[in-house]
Amino acid sequence: MRLSINKRNRRTREVDNIVKVARAASSSAKQNAFSHGISVARQQGENIVMLHPDGSTDVIKRIENSPVTLNKKRYYI
Repeated sequence: MRLSINKRNRRTREVDNIVKVARAASSSAKQNAFSHGISVARQQGENIVMLHPDGSTDVIKRIENSPVTLNKKRYYI
C-alpha cells in the first residue's frame, strides 16, 4: 500500500523534526556533562571513544561489525 504524497510529506517532516530534537538534546546533554566535568562516550567512525572535558580523547574499542547503510538498507560487513 502506497502512501499519498501528503502523508509521505507529513511523515518526512515529522521524522525531520524528531531528528532535530534528538540532535539538540544530544548536544545539550554533552555540553551539560562537560560543564560538570564528566566525560562522554560516543562513536567516531569505527571506534568508540571517550571525550573528556579538556578536549582529549581516548579510544575505548574498535567496532568490529559496523553497519553500513546503503539506500536505506543496512548491511553488516
